[in-house]
Amino acid sequence: MNRPTVSIIIPTYNRAALLPRALDSVVAQTFSDWEIILVDDGSTDDTAQLAADYYRRLGDRFVCIREENRGSSAARNRGIDACHGRFVAFLDSDDEFAPAKLERQLTLFELRPELGFVYSDFAFVDLKGKRHPSAFDAKFALARSVQSETVAPGLYVLGNRLFDRLVRGYFIATIVGMVRREELGRTVRFAENHAYAEEWLFYLTIARATASGFVDEPLSTHHYVAQSLARSDKRRNTVGYYYLLKAVESTFHDLTREQRTALQCNLAQACRQVGFEAGRDDRRGEALAYLLEAFRYRPAFQSLGELARAFLNRFLTFRRTRENDPQPSLGGVR
Repeated sequence: MNRPTVSIIIPTYNRAALLPRALDSVVAQTFSDWEIILVDDGSTDDTAQLAADYYRRLGDRFVCIREENRGSSAARNRGIDACHGRFVAFLDSDDEFAPAKLERQLTLFELRPELGFVYSDFAFVDLKGKRHPSAFDAKFALARSVQSETVAPGLYVLGNRLFDRLVRGYFIATIVGMVRREELGRTVRFAENHAYAEEWLFYLTIARATASGFVDEPLSTHHYVAQSLARSDKRRNTVGYYYLLKAVESTFHDLTREQRTALQCNLAQACRQVGFEAGRDDRRGEALAYLLEAFRYRPAFQSLGELARAFLNRFLTFRRTRENDPQPSLGGVR
């Protein structure tokens, strides 16, 4: 096949009921030189039949790769390795593109050829079905703090300024980005050992390496799905966020003092949250370990007070245990 302008990579796992919305949003694009790389991550529903139907409609513009279940990051990486486009965009199987998504981002790439990455605002539909037209306005104020240069109405160049804001907090969803394929090379891929917001580390790596642009329009829509782990398992998300922050800390060694301070504040907050949740579940050793780490990252009076309360709680629990059971017990972090 001829090399398309854009490859859209869609990982999916048992989303046959929602997948047509995502696929049809690509078919409806005002820019038509694209290919879809659907990576079926071991689905057991009707995804295979659905993919066959779209292949009959779209021909070689639609590629379906079926793999064993290894997670969305591994599926996206498989799609990157298989794609042919000069640009790569990402779409989740339960989300959708606005009709002008590809056209608007490609316009900015054409106006400013030095850009390697262009992202946009996005809308989201919450669990009650309410549509919020701008995630940046509703949830991610930090996104509005990136200094930019106006190129055309709604189109902005950030140069290399994006990294400084993005390392301070997550605000770029997977579905909003478009990257020049050569910027990914053979090594820039999604981290497969993280199960929460792994796109943050991916886009941080790109923002550090290339100039970025921004389309101030909601070019994608993210749909909340009640059954997803991201909505139903708060502790998993908090722990995932903690480990992701640790990965950012270990990946970027040359942060400025301000960037490192912001990162450590986020780490301290994540440690406190995980510690509190561990304490509520009666895992006191784990709670104490996380609160100690929070104090190490952010030795503020708030953390010190939390530490004092944690120590007191552990001491009182130990005394009650000894009074009720005089036999020595094996302690330690659980």
